[in-house]
Amino acid sequence: MFQNVYPVFEAKKLLKKEMLDNLRDFPRELFDLQYQGYSDGILTGCELEGYDGGLKIMPGILYCQGVPYFLKKPFDVSVQAEGRLTYIKVRFLGKSIGARQEEYLSQIYIDERIPDSNYELELGRFKLQTGAKLRTEYVNFFDYATEYDTIDRIHVPFAAAGHQGIWPQLLKCFAKELLHFPKHESGDIAFCLNCLQLEKAMPYEAVKAYLNVRLRQDREYTNQQIYSALKDILREAGGKESDFGGEIGKKEGTLLMI
Repeated sequence: MFQNVYPVFEAKKLLKKEMLDNLRDFPRELFDLQYQGYSDGILTGCELEGYDGGLKIMPGILYCQGVPYFLKKPFDVSVQAEGRLTYIKVRFLGKSIGARQEEYLSQIYIDERIPDSNYELELGRFKLQTGAKLRTEYVNFFDYATEYDTIDRIHVPFAAAGHQGIWPQLLKCFAKELLHFPKHESGDIAFCLNCLQLEKAMPYEAVKAYLNVRLRQDREYTNQQIYSALKDILREAGGKESDFGGEIGKKEGTLLMI
């Protein structure tokens, strides 16, 4: 049966173990029920801000194998301007038993090795040149794939129901730019309006369905392929040639001079 049991604390009354257990378990049970069936990835927050010599990871929640990991304060990471592809990663250390508590810990670090999805999660990637600082603001949808001195979050997994999703900010930017064009195909407006309302990652199946209908295909997509397909739709809407289906990333990596 459905129920809601909440302990009542009264002066001069003994505390029962069951009362404290209820307070301990209720938040976790509520969280587990709300996000059951979700994939690993960023659940909320974890935005990045670049500055001279480093970047700041803002507070947020990661979800890994059914366990939420909380970052409560901004975390600073130093970066080196070496011009090589570098990954910002979180390594999950698993469960350990602390002083009368279970601990699920992680480590934030950067290196040049591709993240291992078995125990690591990517927060972003970049190639930083000497004398430059990391950019986390973007001019337009195409600018998200700028190769140098810009944080690339296209590949970052976001927690979503059933399957990892893509960065909601990408979909919002796509929607705003597509709606500026006067002509749309069937389904464009509905998809764009849904994107503009996003607070968390859109379900992968919804994005896949839109792309397959819009591009008259039947296929699966990686985050990179989702981004490339959305770029093609914008090119088409603006009267430019599409390149999806060719070499993925062929036209990406343009250096933006600002």
